[in-house]
Amino acid sequence: MGGFAGAVSCAFPRVANATTAIVLPTGDANRRFLVLYKGFKIGVHTLTYSSATGETRITTEIDLSVKVALFSVFAFSHRSQETWRAGRLVSLHSETVEQGETLHVEGAAMPQGFRVMNRGAPVIASPATLTSNSLWTPAMLEQTTVVDAQRGGIMGVSARKFADEKIVIAGGPVRATRYTLITPYFAGTVWYDKANLWVCAQFERDGSKVEYQLDA
Repeated sequence: MGGFAGAVSCAFPRVANATTAIVLPTGDANRRFLVLYKGFKIGVHTLTYSSATGETRITTEIDLSVKVALFSVFAFSHRSQETWRAGRLVSLHSETVEQGETLHVEGAAMPQGFRVMNRGAPVIASPATLTSNSLWTPAMLEQTTVVDAQRGGIMGVSARKFADEKIVIAGGPVRATRYTLITPYFAGTVWYDKANLWVCAQFERDGSKVEYQLDA
């Protein structure tokens, strides 16, 4: 997901009348996506959930690598852990390595909001904020801003919701809701099933599609 697009110059109309509740997932909603670029597998994106002492921890792990003639031409990895309590984000810790550059992001809930470090100075987001890793819920696509879990700070989100449609997941038909989205760093399409679980995605880079296939 890292660096799929430069800053966008246009945006979709924002999803109107945001109504999707932020329901934290359980272990049954763990996701593992195979990431395909030009039809070839280039890595995986996993989401795992655990609960203890009234908290929910959401762990995101992304590993991508593109090689040409045995030489690496693109390498990206991301690890983050979010802690949620009473439906609110209370902490964020992440490390991202892209093409040899390492970025660390730390965030914590404060009385005035969610404080996250930017490269230059701390930024205060809404107490009810989500992060750029929150594609596990369509509620993220009903926000105008989220915390950037890879770079720190806050980034804008613009999305559009479409009618339900049938898609094929793990060899079987699934009725899913499609959203298109644009952020300053990536753009694409995401699908959710009737339980609001993330089941599929497509992103574009340099005119080529990057596909997320749910690993059964």
